[in-house]
Amino acid sequence: MRLLKALRNEFLETVPFWFMRQAGRYLPEYNRIKGKKNFLQIIQDVNLATEISIQPYKRFKTDGIILFADILTPFLAIQIPLDFDETGPKLLFNVNSFQDLKKLKEFRPKEQLEYISKIIENIKQFIDSEKSETSLIGFAGAPFTMLSYLIENGNSKKLDKTKEYLFSFEDQTLEILEILTSITIEYLKFQIQSGVEIVQIFDSWGGILSKKHYYEFSFPFIKKIVKEIQSYAPIIVFVGNGAHLLDLMIATGADCLSLDWRVDSIDLIPEKIGIQGNLDPLVLLGKTERVKKEVLEILKTFSSRKNFIFNLGHGIVPNTPLHNMEEMVETIKNFKRNID
Repeated sequence: MRLLKALRNEFLETVPFWFMRQAGRYLPEYNRIKGKKNFLQIIQDVNLATEISIQPYKRFKTDGIILFADILTPFLAIQIPLDFDETGPKLLFNVNSFQDLKKLKEFRPKEQLEYISKIIENIKQFIDSEKSETSLIGFAGAPFTMLSYLIENGNSKKLDKTKEYLFSFEDQTLEILEILTSITIEYLKFQIQSGVEIVQIFDSWGGILSKKHYYEFSFPFIKKIVKEIQSYAPIIVFVGNGAHLLDLMIATGADCLSLDWRVDSIDLIPEKIGIQGNLDPLVLLGKTERVKKEVLEILKTFSSRKNFIFNLGHGIVPNTPLHNMEEMVETIKNFKRNID
C-alpha cells in the first residue's frame, strides 16, 4: 500500500498520488452513470457509489480510492432535510431550535448508514481483486465546517451568519461543536471498522477564521478527533485557505497535513509529519505545458520528503480538461527521486 508506506516514511521511487474530488463531473464515465439522477440518489445507491468511487483508479491508477460520499452524510443519517442543486447543498436546520439540536444527538452510523459500510466493502473487494497497492480513504467534515453548513443552511463564501453566531452565542457554539466532534469521531470509527485504511478531516471553511478564532472554534476539536482516531488509522488534516494556520495544523498531531497552494514553505513542518498537496486545481484549466511545469515544481520542492503525497490544494473542478489530468498523472508517474 503505497500511501501507507509513505505515511510510515518509507522510501518510494515514485511519489504516491490521489486527488481530492477525483470522482466527479470532469469524467465522462461519471456523467454517463449520473445521467439525470439526483446526487442524493447516487451517493445512497451502493452499486453506483461503488462504481463512481473506483472510476478514477480505473483511469489513472491512483494510489488512493476515496469513498464517494458527501461531507454532510451524517446530517442525512439523522434526517436533517437536505437537497442539492448546482450551487451546492441546501439544509433546513435551525441552530436555535431545541428539536433540531436534539437530532444531532441521534447519530447511530451502524443503524443509519449501512449503505456506507456496503460501499466500503465493495471497494475493498475490488482492490483485492485487482491485487492493487491502492489504499481506501474515508473522510469526514471538521466540526467547524459542519457547523457552518448548519448555520448557513448550505454554502456561503463569507460565512457571515456563522461568524455572527460564534461571536453572539459563544457557549452554545462550543456546545454544538462538542456534539459535532462526537459525531465525527463515531463516523470515522465506523468507516475504519468497515474497511477504510486512511481517513481525512476536511476543514474546508476553517481558513476563513483568524488564527485566534481558529484556536478557539476549530483547533481543539480537530485535535480531539485526531487523538481518538489515530490509534485506528493514519489521519490527514486539510484546512482550506489555511496557510496562516500552519502551526496550529501541526499542533493537531495529525499524521499528515494536506496543504493548499498558498503554502510555499514546509520548513515549519517536522519531518515525521507527512505532507500532501498542493497544486492549485485551477492550474488544470490552463495550458498543458503549464500543468507539467507546475506539477514538476511541486515534485521537486516536496519530494525530498519520503512522506510526501501528491494531491491538489482543493478539489478538482467540473470543467477540468481530461488531457490536463492525464498530463498531471503522467508527470507524477515519470518523476523519479533519489533519497539517501
